[in-house]
Amino acid sequence: MTISDASDYFTSEERQALYKIILERRDIRSFKKVPIPDDALGRIIQAAHQGPSVGFMQPWDFIMIKSIEIRTKVKELFERERQAAAVFFDEPQRSHYLSLKLEGILESPVNICITCDPFRGGVVLGRNSIPETDVYSTCCAIQNLWLAARAEGIGVGWVSI
Repeated sequence: MTISDASDYFTSEERQALYKIILERRDIRSFKKVPIPDDALGRIIQAAHQGPSVGFMQPWDFIMIKSIEIRTKVKELFERERQAAAVFFDEPQRSHYLSLKLEGILESPVNICITCDPFRGGVVLGRNSIPETDVYSTCCAIQNLWLAARAEGIGVGWVSI
């Protein structure tokens, strides 16, 4: 990491905007049923693709799901998997886990399914010694997605099973 005068690259206002976006990022659970413009979605996905990845493997894929029929099926699958996973928790954690809201899957105008391909890129520098680097790289892309969405005024809720 090199140290340089930040003013050579970004104005004070640009730096402050970045910090504000980072500090105000939240996991959202209630969504407006307002369509998200395709150009905003494009900028968000482009930002996600700029995430750092070990050996430039970029193991992620982003699947846009706008169809309410498909999102309904996705929610049903999540609900089934959530019930199966609940057996691994003791009370009161089990009740809390089962109370977590999944309605955002249907309430939001679009779902973005993010996948991680552990074999993309074949032999990648760093993957042999730390196999989890594909997951770490995907998480970096997700963070970029989340911050870009926040910059666009769009909420993101992370749902995983």
